[in-house]
Formats: sequence, C-alpha cells, structure tokens
Amino acid sequence: MERDWSVQDGSDCDLTALPLVRTWPGLAPYAEAVERLVLMGAIEDEDLRDVLMRTPRGIHALPLPLLDESMNIESSALRMPWWQDIDSPNSLLPGVYETAQVLQMLELEKGDSVMIVAPRGNWWTEILMQLGARRLRIVEIDERKRVELQQRWEELRLDIVAEACNCQIEWASISDAYEDSPEGGWDKILVTGGLPRAPIGLLMRLSKNGIVVAPIGENSGTVLQTISHQGGGEFQAQWLAIWNVDMVQDEAAQTLCDLSPYVDLDVKQSDGDFSSINTAWIHANDEPTRDRLGPAALLDMIEEVWSEVEATTDGYGTDVRDILAQDLFKMGNVLQRLGILRVAAEHHGTSYMLSPSPEAACYLGMTFAADEEDGLAWQRKAIETNPEYGGSWNEIGEALLQRGNPHRAIEWFRGAINSVNYCERGAAWANLARAHLELGQNTSALFAAQEAASLMPEESELDELLEDLTEGLV
Repeated sequence: MERDWSVQDGSDCDLTALPLVRTWPGLAPYAEAVERLVLMGAIEDEDLRDVLMRTPRGIHALPLPLLDESMNIESSALRMPWWQDIDSPNSLLPGVYETAQVLQMLELEKGDSVMIVAPRGNWWTEILMQLGARRLRIVEIDERKRVELQQRWEELRLDIVAEACNCQIEWASISDAYEDSPEGGWDKILVTGGLPRAPIGLLMRLSKNGIVVAPIGENSGTVLQTISHQGGGEFQAQWLAIWNVDMVQDEAAQTLCDLSPYVDLDVKQSDGDFSSINTAWIHANDEPTRDRLGPAALLDMIEEVWSEVEATTDGYGTDVRDILAQDLFKMGNVLQRLGILRVAAEHHGTSYMLSPSPEAACYLGMTFAADEEDGLAWQRKAIETNPEYGGSWNEIGEALLQRGNPHRAIEWFRGAINSVNYCERGAAWANLARAHLELGQNTSALFAAQEAASLMPEESELDELLEDLTEGLV
C-alpha cells in the first residue's frame, strides 16, 4: 500500500538535520563594487574606473542614522539621499552603475571646460574634477542647496583638492549660468534633471565638437541623449536609454531650453522645516525606478518585481533599520531576477542582518546552487526566523528531491502546504506530485496533481501530468 496522501503537520521534518549557516554574504566594499562593473563591461574607461575607486559616494550622502552598523551601503544598488527633502527634484545620489554610464557618455578629456546643471550633491562634481576638468561650473537651481553644497565642499577640503587638480570651481545660479562663459564655448555640459525639449539655450553655448548629455522628456519617460556640436550650427543627437529622473523646475527649464533672455528666477521654495535625515533615508527608495537607467523593459521589470514580495520583519516597518532592510531585500530580488546572484545574495544578507525576515533568508538560500549546503542552511535560518514561512519548506523539499531523496522531500512539501498564509500552495502540491511519481505512488501523485491544478489552472504542464496519470489508472 502507498503511504496515505493526506497532508501532515510537518512534524516528521527534522530541522536540526539541516546544515548551519557557514557563509553570510554582505554588501561588498565600494571598491570591489566598482571592479565588478569593470568585469561586467559596464565601465570601459580606465580613467573613470580609477577615479571612481577613490571617490566613493557615501561621503556625499546624508549620514546613515545607524551608527552601530558598517554595511557598505554605498556599494549597494539603492539610491542614497544627499538632501533631506527628497520630494525636492534631484535630491538623490544615483547608483554607481548609472553614474558610470552617464559620465562615460560625456567623453570628458583632461583640460575640458565643463558645466553641470543640477549636480546631485558633490559626488559627480568631485568625479568630474578628478577626471581632469580644467574649469567646472556648478549650476544649482535651489539657492538653499547651492549654499549647502558649497559648505560641504569646504568641509571635505575639496577646495584644496581642486587647487591641487588645477581645476577652477565656480558656483552659479540658473540666472547667471551663462555669464563669463569660455570664449569658444563649453566643451562638455551635463544636465542631471529632465528637460521638456532639446536645450537650445545650452547648445548655443557649446564649443565646436562639444557634447551635451541630458535627459529629455518623452512619452515613455525621460530619455538620456547626447547632443554633439558638428560645427556650422549643426548638431547631432543620439538617444541612448530611459533615465527616469526628476524634471527640472519649469522656470529653469525655460531658460535652459529656449533662447529667451536670462532673468532672475523666482524659484519656489518648499514651505516649512526640512524633514529629518531619518525620513529622507526611509523614503529614498519609495519609487523603485526613480533615477534608474535602462531600456523600458528593464524598468518595467524592476517596477513589477519590487512590489512582488515584501520582507516581514519583527519591527513595525516604520524605522530606518526596517525600511532599509526592506529596500535591500527588494533590490536583491530584482538582482536575483536579473541573474546577478552574488550581488543579490549580498543585498539579502545585509537585509537579514539589519532586520531578520524569513523572506531575506529564503531568497538568499535560493542564490546558492542546489548542491551547496549553504542553500539548505539559509532555508533552515528562514524557518527558525518564522516556522510558518512555507516558502522555505518548499525550497528544502525541492533541494532534497533534486538530490534524489523523494521520501524526505515529501514531508517538507507537506509542511509547506500546511504553513499558515502560504500563498503558493499550488507549487508545493505540484512538487508533492512529482515526489510521489518518482516513488511510483501514482494514486497519491494524481491526487496531489489535482490539488495543484485547482490552484494553478493555467499551468499546462499540470494538465499533461494529470492526463498521463489518469491514463495510467485506467
């Protein structure tokens, strides 16, 4: 007689028989994150690689309000706030990937004169200086931000670095952005905020063979474009990828895009006091594709995966630790979907370190190969964190089934089916059917497959399995 097919309570599963965690991935040091982008081919310019290695973005962000942690958050794929009011345009530091892509498009050469509009903190400004800009004009639209940028620049002693680099640093408002321009025009102009149309005002101040890099508003989002001056008043534009940035304030955009005379702008300031640094970190990654760069399909995937699964931590999800753990887990899930498993594991591991959740442990376990013991170890960690998290029961069963142990796998699949609030019971029933089938227990396999099909009616593989099992019983 076959074993009874009825679902058990999982009591036959011996959690202590599973291995303990030996490998705990965490976010890599910033320099290693840069090197990985080099190996992936995302950074091709050797000078940019060298400059990025010695100019980490962390010192230009708001201080992370977790003084007891050293987690290399600057090397993560998350955005970091540099300005407390993150609802204000261009208040986030983009990731290392986006930074490398945009700055390589600028094709900066040593000795170039450069204008950067909406500088996003001082990180990109420092990189441009280190790359060899001879004259660097920083145009910040918001006066409060401009004052803060200058103050931080001096506090970091970057004025001394600028002198050593022989780089002339100029701070400008939008109304005096074009005053005292280079005689032959600016060699490179970089705009980090979205513009509604081609920036004619900027193009008219561009040197021959000069380049403007700017995101231009389109129906599908702001598209990053390079516009090069061919001479004789002719320009050539190249559309590259969507860069989903905040739009530049309307009044400023009119000055940058049109040939209208420059006037002092009445830039509207937000009312009230700044929000706290904690609040800035809590909401910095609320919009998953904000400041992301890539094709529309990639951004759509990020949007979808970001809201697909949430980490359930012990906290209430309202403090920096819990929110950062949630953001790291979601970013890890995106990276996992992209197949960048090592970096995904580091995001999950750091998420678990900050605020343990069964989801972070389970997804981390899934980044290991089926025959690696740490894969099972992290599924054990997930169940120890929350015994009712059915995803890890199912993952353990799958691992045992792949290792040729369907007897043990069956108990874990039953545990997954019995887990409270497990929303993927159909997958566990399907796996249970496969395990019974391997043991030649066709009646039990048929029942499990029927249960799976009722929960996943669109799975064609289950229809085929049911047909084969039904024919075998005739």
